[in-house]
Amino acid sequence: MTSCRSGKKASGKIKLLAHEVALKDSGALEDVTHSGSSSRWLSAPSADESEGYICVYRPMADAEVCFLLKYGVLPATQPYQAIIEGPSGRAYAEKYLRGKKKVDTHPTTVVEFAIPVSLRDHLFALQHKPEDGAMSMGLGAKAGNGLAIFNEHLQDGTASWRIVLVKRTAATKH
Repeated sequence: MTSCRSGKKASGKIKLLAHEVALKDSGALEDVTHSGSSSRWLSAPSADESEGYICVYRPMADAEVCFLLKYGVLPATQPYQAIIEGPSGRAYAEKYLRGKKKVDTHPTTVVEFAIPVSLRDHLFALQHKPEDGAMSMGLGAKAGNGLAIFNEHLQDGTASWRIVLVKRTAATKH
């Protein structure tokens, strides 16, 4: 599942990307779009945290998601590149897709990362800040600069990721 090309057209004129279609078809994401919606919504419940691991969330634009799909790591393209901890972190990340928070990167996807608590503690020590009732840790160069160690954990398999929310709208130019 490494393609970010357009997939099947569904729900009128809203086209999902190929990886989104594959996740929906496999049952990993459920179409939760309500009747009359101007966007297509796909969602999955949050994972249960296993002992020694915690879930963190990141809202991402298509370019960042496509990089993650292709290379299995996050690109060094965002100055802050926040990950937000726990259920409140997911709720905070979803605000970017639901229009409650704004950013110029136009997020379409929320990704859940299951990371070792020890990695979370390390990143927290580098940089953290409260965000609307959630705790964020910055991976980017203008924040904690923990991207390299985060990516090392993705590469060695001690951290994993999956897409938990997609908002796909009709094609528009940004």
